[in-house]
Amino acid sequence: MIRPLVEGLFLGLTVAIIIGPAMIALIQTSIKYGAWHGIYLALGIFSSDLTIAVGSYFGASQILGNPKSHLILGIIGGSILILFGIATLVRKVSEKETVEAIRELKFNRGGFFTYFFKGYFLNLANPSIWFFWITSVVAINSSYGGNSNKVAFFFAGTLLMVLMTDILKAVLANKIRTAISPQVKLWINRIAGILFLIIGLFVIGSSISEYFYGISLLKGQLTQ
Repeated sequence: MIRPLVEGLFLGLTVAIIIGPAMIALIQTSIKYGAWHGIYLALGIFSSDLTIAVGSYFGASQILGNPKSHLILGIIGGSILILFGIATLVRKVSEKETVEAIRELKFNRGGFFTYFFKGYFLNLANPSIWFFWITSVVAINSSYGGNSNKVAFFFAGTLLMVLMTDILKAVLANKIRTAISPQVKLWINRIAGILFLIIGLFVIGSSISEYFYGISLLKGQLTQ
């Protein structure tokens, strides 16, 4: 089960380096109110990711009933990840763009639950988060042939990496804000885009090899 965990860490790292609303809110909160409040926010973001991932898994389990559905959904999911990678790769960054808040939720300075639920609902309200997790869960579940244990270890690795890097962002918020120039953002987008392309191609290749040859690239073994 170590291999699915490590593969999940790879996807988690790809997600972690993308600069989106949640990351910007995390950095801003940590700068304004301190690292602990940023960590509370990160725990809320992590919990909402977990909620969507678990819900997506149980939904995917209902439609992945035979090898053909694994193949079809694996190809579709992998293709969407490739498109997501291309979109990330070609995304333009404004030369005047800076790390600022995106419609920050208005709260008086509070404790754990205030920032936990702020992170939870901020992340939950982002449609791209739903799109990413549903697509990823369906694609990876298909690639693993519906093996629930390996899928669980894979996304445990993904979510663990996201949580660890979010906590690190909260602790290093001031340094990150200074370092993130438009040029750095551009290269981050390029790296993330390439990683998504690799993951998407790997998912498609694994789904095809499992269906036609009984060999899963993700499992690394015969399935028949």
